[in-house]
Amino acid sequence: MNIQREGERVYKKTLIHYIPAVLVPAITNIFLTLGLARILDLNIYGDYTYLTSIAVVVTSILSQWLVQSIQKFYYVDKEKEEYILLINNFKAALIYLFIISFVVWSFNKVFLNTNDGFINNLLGLIMLFSSQSLLAVKVAEYAAKYQVKHIRNLNIQQSFLKLIFLTAYLLLVNSYQLNEIIVMIAFPAFLNLLYFIGRDKEIRDISRINYFTMNSSAKELFNIHLRKSLAYGLPMTGWFIGTNLLGVGDRIILKFFTDSSQVGVYSANYTLVSTGIALLVSPLLQAAHPIIMNYGQKEKQSPEEIALFIEKLSRKFIMVSMLMVVFLFFYYKKISLLLFGSEYQAGAIIIPLSILGIFFWNYSMYGHKGIELLGRPLQMMKYVLYSALINTVLNIVLIPIMGIKGAGIATLIAYISYAFMIKVNSRHNIRWIINYKYIGSLAVIYSVLCFLLSPLINLVLDYIIKVMN
Repeated sequence: MNIQREGERVYKKTLIHYIPAVLVPAITNIFLTLGLARILDLNIYGDYTYLTSIAVVVTSILSQWLVQSIQKFYYVDKEKEEYILLINNFKAALIYLFIISFVVWSFNKVFLNTNDGFINNLLGLIMLFSSQSLLAVKVAEYAAKYQVKHIRNLNIQQSFLKLIFLTAYLLLVNSYQLNEIIVMIAFPAFLNLLYFIGRDKEIRDISRINYFTMNSSAKELFNIHLRKSLAYGLPMTGWFIGTNLLGVGDRIILKFFTDSSQVGVYSANYTLVSTGIALLVSPLLQAAHPIIMNYGQKEKQSPEEIALFIEKLSRKFIMVSMLMVVFLFFYYKKISLLLFGSEYQAGAIIIPLSILGIFFWNYSMYGHKGIELLGRPLQMMKYVLYSALINTVLNIVLIPIMGIKGAGIATLIAYISYAFMIKVNSRHNIRWIINYKYIGSLAVIYSVLCFLLSPLINLVLDYIIKVMN
């Protein structure tokens, strides 16, 4: 069996496990988004999305340097005690950070009877990004070991726990507080991670930080692994920070120029798109990543074969995502009205703008694999920071003039700019083969289908909207 066929076989096998690993959390997030948007006051929902957006950026700053180094070096260094100690020390620090924050938050709630305020919101935010960072590291370890079943089980179990805790809170509490909502998301995630860490018999290894008890030679080896991880991971961290700024920077600027209600309207419609597309295409992207990286390392002398292999794997992504792009372009107003109600209709235009931008962004994840294979993370970081800068400048210019629509246009242009820079760069290394004919054909076919089926689809949507509203 040749290397390409073996890669395709592993891809299909891995995809089977990645689908539920992404599908269940994505569905859960959609339900949470719909529930919170309809139950919470619009201003509280806006503040909630604003704080969780900040948590996403902080999580990247805190964890991605190690996550990326695990993906790069774990297979080679997994038998080296000092490297494993580095990972365990980081996990221990996150666990202690969460526990301390939770204890202080509980003390404030029980003994000081404090409600929403800066301190409690900050403590909730710390719990959220520390649990998210711990999750990112744990998933990276499982992925590096090809233990996709564990990723699936962890994600599914965490999604159900989060749904149960938050649903119970919304049903049992009359006066909702922002910090309590955030804790109801972070706490079950943390408990679930402790369960998996305990199941993997890691509690003893990470319950203490061992660096200070090591001898000088062991410390030197530890520091070598730390420097190597930082040298590779920090540029990739810059890429993830830029990525998150692309995704949440618009909300931060919206908050500055408008108010929490506008942030809530924008976020609900944007989250519908980002979560919906994750529901369909994230398994394809996640399953393809290790397959492409392994195939590329085996075929370093065949850049054209690598390019063709990447293009072949990307076709499934194009087929699925183009269907979503076309469908939402036809029915975005009714979808927004159906899911969120008339209160959020002002932001419905965000749906077609976002879905097109996110399509270009996700497609470029295949395009920049050549840069990853050549070990040039600084180039990726540079391009995404350029795009984040474009997004920031356009948001500052367009939001005061066009409001929510300006934020959507800015994000669309920024996403396209990243794909454009990756395409231009690929001419000088491993080509990004964009199958324009395939994309165009699917766009036409899906558009014709939507047009022919529009009487039936409109009838169904109108009926459901009438029943729900």
